[in-house]
Amino acid sequence: MQSTTNYLWLISDLLGQGATANVYRGRHKKTGDLYAVKVFNNLSFLRPLDVQMREFEVLKKLNHKNIVKLFAVEEESNTRHKVLVMEYCPCGSLYTEMEGVVKELAENNHFLERFGTLTLDGGLRG
Repeated sequence: MQSTTNYLWLISDLLGQGATANVYRGRHKKTGDLYAVKVFNNLSFLRPLDVQMREFEVLKKLNHKNIVKLFAVEEESNTRHKVLVMEYCPCGSLYTEMEGVVKELAENNHFLERFGTLTLDGGLRG
């Protein structure tokens, strides 16, 4: 089990991974509320810490229904790597959501092309 001062997560609860960080499903130690916990790896140290911290501060100020909320910036207890504590989205990533939409659009276009009703630029013939 990994932790910060206020949050904990299991390595097995991996939600996603990128070049500089992994994202886990985590919980607040006192309330048990679910959060997404983004743990940065050694590659993240290639960017200066002051630049990263400025970006984190900007992200914390963003408040929009279509943007995942950043609640806290902490450090992992053992490695001291930066950890972002964000809103947990149970539906998955934007990539996963968009993948289904793009697949449906491609299937629809293929269907319409068979009947000669779709032009190459995606428009319908009248």
